[in-house]
This record gives sequence, C-alpha cells and structure tokens, in this order.
Amino acid sequence: MNTVSTNRGAGKPGRPRSQATRLAILDAATDLALAGGCVPTIDALATRAGVSRTTIYKWWPSAAAVLAEGLLERFHESIEFDDSLPVRTAVTRQVEALARLMTQTPAGALLRQLQAASASDERLSAALLARWLAPRRDRVAEHLARGIDQGTLRADVDVDLVVDVLFAPLYHRLVWGHAPLDDALARRLCDLVWPTIAADVSETTPTSHPSSRRAS
Repeated sequence: MNTVSTNRGAGKPGRPRSQATRLAILDAATDLALAGGCVPTIDALATRAGVSRTTIYKWWPSAAAVLAEGLLERFHESIEFDDSLPVRTAVTRQVEALARLMTQTPAGALLRQLQAASASDERLSAALLARWLAPRRDRVAEHLARGIDQGTLRADVDVDLVVDVLFAPLYHRLVWGHAPLDDALARRLCDLVWPTIAADVSETTPTSHPSSRRAS
C-alpha cells in the first residue's frame, strides 16, 4: 500500500514543541477562521493564542498551514470509526462525515479557499496534503486493508485508487457546486465501488445502517 503517511502534530527538527502551545495556536486558527469565514493572519493568530509570530513560524510555514492542521484537530472524530464495524460501513460513514463537514459546518467554505490558494502556493499544497488529506486517506486505507486481511475484499485491490474514487467526487462538488453533496452521494459512491473490490458477491449488496454522528 502506497498511502501518504503523516505524523500528526510533528514539527520541524529541534526543540520539541509544547503541546499546550500547539493546541492554543491550532484552536486560535480554527476559531478565527470558523467565525470569520477566511484564513486568519499570522498577527491575528499570534494575538489570539498569546504567542509570538516567531513561535508560529517555527512549526508552520503559513497561517493557512496552521488552519489545515487546526481543522483536522477540531474535526478529527469525522475520521475515527470503530474497527469492529464492517469495513463497508466504516468507509461509508467516513465519506458521509466528510460530506456533512463540507455542507453543514463553515469548514466547507474554508476548505474551498484553501484548495484554491494551494494551486499557487506549493508550501500550502504540501501542508494540506500532510495535515488534512493524508490522515483521512490513511484512515480509509486502514479500513480497506482490514477488509483485505479479513478476506472480504480482493487481495489485488488498488487501495490508493479506491480512496481516490471514494473521495474525489466530494472535493470536486465542493469546488464546482454542480451537483448535490450529501449523505446519498456517499452511499452511491460505495454502491458503485464495492462490486469491483468485494471478494464475495454478497458484499456488493448495499446494507442499511444508522447515519454517522455529525462532524460538527
């Protein structure tokens, strides 16, 4: 499996960052962004968190990079589902949770801004990949690997490609707004994907399940 890994909360080499300070900065970024609907400035972050600009720049290249990690920290429950759940249920719930986060919280508009800005900012693009996208991809990949190990998914499944197929439509619809972004999309995506990856035909039949908790 060739998924991108990330060490959540890891900083640059040198003195270990203070966890309390780190969380204060992440909370400041997320609170300011959710309240204002835009990426906060470094000065605003420093003031809100009670730290210096230098402290922030030791650990992040930009305010947008802080926000990318802050959003993951705030909404981390949207990628955490019990491994005792059937693989298909766990994966569907994670896709549903991201759709809800995008549509039912201010995080959706912020993600759209971050994606747009990342097109011309390589450091932001790298930060989004490492601090937002990779942890989500890795969690789904873990569930799919569990299915392969259990024999419910085919051994030759291209895990990275399946993750792309499941999540790309959400980000595509978030950016372009050309079609609904909702729980039904998550279930349809899994209905589309599962017949191609299930080891047994019985695994391709959609099953009803309670909706996941709201990501907010």
